Amino acid sequence: MHIGHSTGGGEVARYVAKYGQPQGRVAKAVVVSAVPPIIVKSEKNPEGTPIDVFDGFRAALAANRAQFFVDVPSGPFYGFNREGVKSIPGTIQNWWRQG
Repeated sequence: MHIGHSTGGGEVARYVAKYGQPQGRVAKAVVVSAVPPIIVKSEKNPEGTPIDVFDGFRAALAANRAQFFVDVPSGPFYGFNREGVKSIPGTIQNWWRQG
């Protein structure tokens, strides 16, 4: 049994594709809110995320890791960057403490 969440879902999909049948090493698989194994936009994946987004994440992490972990939940992670969505400060400040 393999279970993957977020990027782990992509890893589960990769494992099942490689070792599922005919090897029979996978009985069950669960992916929860998974990202696809190939997330970067390309000719073969035109709906993907542009590499600039990931370059920006890497630069932000290198510049100020602590601020990055405030900025991401403040915007795209929880969707607070969408028009009409009200930010919830407790969620942003404490998201990493949950779990």
